[in-house]
Amino acid sequence: MCGRYATGETTWEQYRAWLNLTGEPPRSNLEPRFNIAPTVQAPFAMEADGERKLTFGRWGIWHRWMDGKRLSTFNARAEGLADSRLYAPLLASGRCLVPAVGFYEWTGPKGKRQPHFIRHPSEPLLVFAGLWTSAMKDGEPAASFTIITCPANAQMAPIHDRMPVILDAKTREAWMDGADPASALEPWTGMLEIYPVQPLRREDGPHQVVPTP
Repeated sequence: MCGRYATGETTWEQYRAWLNLTGEPPRSNLEPRFNIAPTVQAPFAMEADGERKLTFGRWGIWHRWMDGKRLSTFNARAEGLADSRLYAPLLASGRCLVPAVGFYEWTGPKGKRQPHFIRHPSEPLLVFAGLWTSAMKDGEPAASFTIITCPANAQMAPIHDRMPVILDAKTREAWMDGADPASALEPWTGMLEIYPVQPLRREDGPHQVVPTP
């Protein structure tokens, strides 16, 4: 799964290059983020009006009928997407790319959970496969998105049995072009850098991704 992640100090130029963006920069401030949690606003790339744009939305798919219900929609399992009443309709027109400098996962018993930060060993960004939608809220369209997860690869398996679907340059375009989820949403085959970090608190700063001694 993926329950926290970071976009770090990524610049507009990096987003544009790694996500193959063609639209204008978003009006929202691309401030550094190191502790992104479900339900908060975060950037993702989607296609509309013939352009690929960077926009912001709630992390966790939201529809009005979900109010008052305890539903976990910040991650969507790659297996069974096509059969999901919630996610299957989004495969046709709601595919997106979610950028991150890395994500967090935990090990250890409750009360003594050790967070680990996972990132690419040499490249500035990871790009996750996602789905997004828009629903009316307070009279305005409100975007929301989910990060798709798959079984963990060999590196991640000792930490967790699942991981976000990480897309390389080729599979990013295949995913956005409508590739069959069964072929596009595979565990990452490249290398990852994984190291322990200090426990995550409410603060949001670069110290969160610094390896612990």
